[in-house]
Amino acid sequence: MTVEEPLANTDNGADEVVAESEEENNNFKWYVVHSFSGYEQRVAKFLEGQLFRRYPGRIGKTLIPTEEITHRKNGKEYTREKKLYPGYVFVELEISDEIIMDIRAMNNVSGFPPMNRGKPVPLTDSDMKKIQGQTTGVSDKKIIRIQFKVGQTVRVTDGPFRNFTGVVEAINAERGKVRIIFTIFGRKAPVEIDYKQVRIV
Repeated sequence: MTVEEPLANTDNGADEVVAESEEENNNFKWYVVHSFSGYEQRVAKFLEGQLFRRYPGRIGKTLIPTEEITHRKNGKEYTREKKLYPGYVFVELEISDEIIMDIRAMNNVSGFPPMNRGKPVPLTDSDMKKIQGQTTGVSDKKIIRIQFKVGQTVRVTDGPFRNFTGVVEAINAERGKVRIIFTIFGRKAPVEIDYKQVRIV
Protein backbone atom coordinates (compact mmCIF):
# COMPACT_ATOMS: atom_id res chain seq x y z
CA MET A 1 0.00 0.00 0.00
CA THR A 2 1.27 3.49 -0.76
CA VAL A 3 0.22 7.02 0.05
CA GLU A 4 0.30 8.18 -3.57
CA GLU A 5 -3.21 9.65 -3.56
CA PRO A 6 -2.65 12.08 -0.62
CA LEU A 7 0.65 13.16 -2.25
CA ALA A 8 -1.07 14.45 -5.40
CA ASN A 9 -1.30 18.09 -4.20
CA THR A 10 1.73 20.40 -3.71
CA ASP A 11 5.26 19.49 -2.79
CA ASN A 12 4.94 21.16 0.61
CA GLY A 13 1.73 19.31 1.29
CA ALA A 14 3.38 16.05 0.29
CA ASP A 15 6.18 16.61 2.78
CA GLU A 16 3.64 17.28 5.52
CA VAL A 17 1.65 14.13 4.71
CA VAL A 18 4.75 11.92 4.66
CA ALA A 19 6.01 13.32 7.96
CA GLU A 20 2.61 12.91 9.58
CA SER A 21 2.26 9.34 8.25
CA GLU A 22 5.69 8.32 9.50
CA GLU A 23 4.95 9.76 12.94
CA GLU A 24 1.58 8.02 13.18
CA ASN A 25 3.06 4.65 12.17
CA ASN A 26 4.40 4.38 15.70
CA ASN A 27 0.81 4.27 16.94
CA PHE A 28 -0.25 1.38 14.71
CA LYS A 29 -1.48 -1.80 16.37
CA TRP A 30 -2.58 -5.04 14.71
CA TYR A 31 -6.26 -5.96 15.02
CA VAL A 32 -8.36 -8.86 13.80
CA VAL A 33 -11.46 -8.21 11.70
CA HIS A 34 -13.95 -11.07 11.46
CA SER A 35 -15.24 -11.36 7.90
CA PHE A 36 -17.77 -13.73 6.37
CA SER A 37 -16.05 -16.84 5.07
CA GLY A 38 -14.90 -16.40 1.48
CA TYR A 39 -15.00 -12.59 1.63
CA GLU A 40 -11.58 -12.00 3.18
CA GLN A 41 -10.10 -10.47 0.01
CA ARG A 42 -13.04 -8.09 -0.43
CA VAL A 43 -12.75 -6.92 3.16
CA ALA A 44 -8.99 -6.40 2.77
CA LYS A 45 -9.54 -4.34 -0.40
CA PHE A 46 -12.08 -2.15 1.42
CA LEU A 47 -9.64 -1.57 4.28
CA GLU A 48 -6.78 -0.77 1.88
CA GLY A 49 -8.92 1.37 -0.39
CA GLN A 50 -12.02 3.19 0.79
CA LEU A 51 -11.20 3.17 4.51
CA PHE A 52 -7.58 4.18 3.86
CA ARG A 53 -8.72 7.18 1.81
CA ARG A 54 -11.21 8.15 4.49
CA TYR A 55 -8.59 8.02 7.25
CA PRO A 56 -5.21 8.79 5.61
CA GLY A 57 -2.25 7.80 7.75
CA ARG A 58 -4.39 5.79 10.18
CA ILE A 59 -4.85 2.55 8.18
CA GLY A 60 -1.75 0.41 7.71
CA LYS A 61 -1.08 -2.98 6.18
CA THR A 62 -3.55 -5.83 5.84
CA LEU A 63 -2.69 -9.49 6.07
CA ILE A 64 -4.51 -12.71 5.11
CA PRO A 65 -2.09 -15.50 6.16
CA THR A 66 -1.91 -18.42 3.73
CA GLU A 67 0.12 -21.57 3.18
CA GLU A 68 0.76 -23.68 0.08
CA ILE A 69 -0.75 -27.16 0.10
CA THR A 70 0.67 -29.65 -2.38
CA HIS A 71 -1.00 -32.99 -3.08
CA ARG A 72 -0.69 -35.65 -5.72
CA LYS A 73 -3.65 -37.19 -7.54
CA ASN A 74 -3.64 -39.60 -10.47
CA GLY A 75 0.08 -39.12 -10.93
CA LYS A 76 -0.14 -35.32 -11.11
CA GLU A 77 0.96 -32.79 -8.52
CA TYR A 78 -1.37 -29.95 -7.55
CA THR A 79 -0.56 -26.89 -5.44
CA ARG A 80 -3.06 -24.47 -3.98
CA GLU A 81 -3.12 -21.73 -1.39
CA LYS A 82 -5.01 -22.36 1.83
CA LYS A 83 -6.00 -19.67 4.33
CA LEU A 84 -4.47 -20.29 7.74
CA TYR A 85 -7.30 -18.39 9.47
CA PRO A 86 -10.46 -18.54 7.32
CA GLY A 87 -12.86 -15.70 8.08
CA TYR A 88 -10.22 -13.38 9.55
CA VAL A 89 -8.36 -10.35 8.17
CA PHE A 90 -5.48 -8.79 10.11
CA VAL A 91 -5.06 -5.03 9.79
CA GLU A 92 -2.84 -2.30 11.24
CA LEU A 93 -4.86 0.56 12.69
CA GLU A 94 -4.43 3.71 14.68
CA ILE A 95 -7.74 2.91 16.28
CA SER A 96 -10.54 5.41 16.89
CA ASP A 97 -14.25 5.20 17.60
CA GLU A 98 -15.00 6.36 14.05
CA ILE A 99 -12.83 3.68 12.48
CA ILE A 100 -14.38 1.00 14.69
CA MET A 101 -17.87 2.06 13.66
CA ASP A 102 -17.00 2.14 9.95
CA ILE A 103 -15.44 -1.33 10.06
CA ARG A 104 -18.40 -2.78 11.93
CA ALA A 105 -20.71 -1.22 9.34
CA MET A 106 -18.86 -2.81 6.42
CA ASN A 107 -20.52 -5.38 4.21
CA ASN A 108 -19.37 -8.97 4.80
CA VAL A 109 -17.99 -8.12 8.26
CA SER A 110 -19.35 -9.33 11.60
CA GLY A 111 -17.06 -7.17 13.74
CA PHE A 112 -14.02 -7.69 15.92
CA PRO A 113 -13.64 -11.05 17.68
CA PRO A 114 -14.25 -12.48 20.17
CA MET A 115 -17.35 -10.30 20.70
CA ASN A 116 -18.62 -7.37 18.68
CA ARG A 117 -18.88 -5.15 21.76
CA GLY A 118 -16.62 -2.63 23.39
CA LYS A 119 -13.29 -1.45 22.05
CA PRO A 120 -11.27 -4.07 20.11
CA VAL A 121 -8.14 -5.40 21.80
CA PRO A 122 -4.95 -5.30 19.71
CA LEU A 123 -2.84 -8.38 19.16
CA THR A 124 0.41 -8.67 21.07
CA ASP A 125 3.75 -8.31 19.30
CA SER A 126 4.55 -11.96 19.99
CA ASP A 127 1.25 -13.11 18.44
CA MET A 128 1.88 -11.06 15.30
CA LYS A 129 5.46 -12.27 14.96
CA LYS A 130 4.17 -15.82 15.02
CA ILE A 131 1.44 -15.10 12.45
CA GLN A 132 3.77 -13.12 10.16
CA GLY A 133 6.37 -15.86 10.44
CA GLN A 134 3.86 -18.40 9.19
CA THR A 135 3.11 -16.22 6.18
CA THR A 136 6.73 -15.28 5.46
CA GLY A 137 7.70 -18.92 5.32
CA VAL A 138 5.14 -19.84 2.67
CA SER A 139 7.55 -19.56 -0.25
CA ASP A 140 10.22 -21.59 1.53
CA LYS A 141 8.10 -24.27 3.16
CA LYS A 142 5.25 -26.15 1.54
CA ILE A 143 2.85 -28.41 3.37
CA ILE A 144 2.41 -31.53 1.28
CA ARG A 145 -0.80 -33.49 1.55
CA ILE A 146 0.23 -37.13 1.32
CA GLN A 147 -2.69 -39.44 0.61
CA PHE A 148 -1.47 -42.60 2.30
CA LYS A 149 -1.16 -43.24 6.04
CA VAL A 150 1.11 -44.90 8.53
CA GLY A 151 0.63 -48.68 8.44
CA GLN A 152 -0.42 -48.86 4.79
CA THR A 153 1.37 -51.10 2.32
CA VAL A 154 2.96 -49.19 -0.55
CA ARG A 155 5.11 -49.89 -3.60
CA VAL A 156 8.07 -47.84 -4.78
CA THR A 157 7.77 -46.74 -8.41
CA ASP A 158 11.13 -45.09 -9.00
CA GLY A 159 14.71 -45.02 -7.76
CA PRO A 160 16.99 -47.79 -6.43
CA PHE A 161 14.10 -49.45 -4.53
CA ARG A 162 11.78 -49.54 -7.54
CA ASN A 163 9.12 -52.30 -7.33
CA PHE A 164 9.94 -52.92 -3.66
CA THR A 165 6.89 -53.25 -1.40
CA GLY A 166 6.90 -52.12 2.21
CA VAL A 167 4.89 -50.61 5.06
CA VAL A 168 4.74 -46.89 5.84
CA GLU A 169 6.33 -46.24 9.22
CA ALA A 170 6.36 -42.41 9.29
CA ILE A 171 5.45 -39.41 7.12
CA ASN A 172 7.19 -36.02 7.03
CA ALA A 173 4.75 -33.74 5.21
CA GLU A 174 7.00 -30.65 5.35
CA ARG A 175 9.89 -32.45 3.64
CA GLY A 176 7.68 -34.60 1.43
CA LYS A 177 9.39 -37.75 2.67
CA VAL A 178 8.04 -41.16 3.68
CA ARG A 179 9.89 -43.70 5.81
CA ILE A 180 9.10 -47.23 4.66
CA ILE A 181 9.99 -50.53 6.29
CA PHE A 182 11.19 -53.09 3.74
CA THR A 183 11.96 -56.72 4.43
CA ILE A 184 15.28 -57.48 2.69
CA PHE A 185 16.82 -60.95 3.02
CA GLY A 186 14.62 -61.63 6.01
CA ARG A 187 15.62 -58.45 7.85
CA LYS A 188 13.62 -55.23 8.28
CA ALA A 189 15.23 -52.13 6.83
CA PRO A 190 13.78 -48.59 7.19
CA VAL A 191 14.32 -46.37 4.14
CA GLU A 192 13.29 -42.72 3.61
CA ILE A 193 11.87 -42.04 0.13
CA ASP A 194 10.32 -39.06 -1.62
CA TYR A 195 6.54 -39.31 -1.54
CA LYS A 196 6.37 -38.91 -5.34
CA GLN A 197 8.10 -42.28 -5.72
CA VAL A 198 5.51 -44.19 -3.70
CA ARG A 199 2.10 -45.62 -4.60
CA ILE A 200 -0.50 -47.40 -2.51
CA VAL A 201 -0.70 -51.10 -3.31
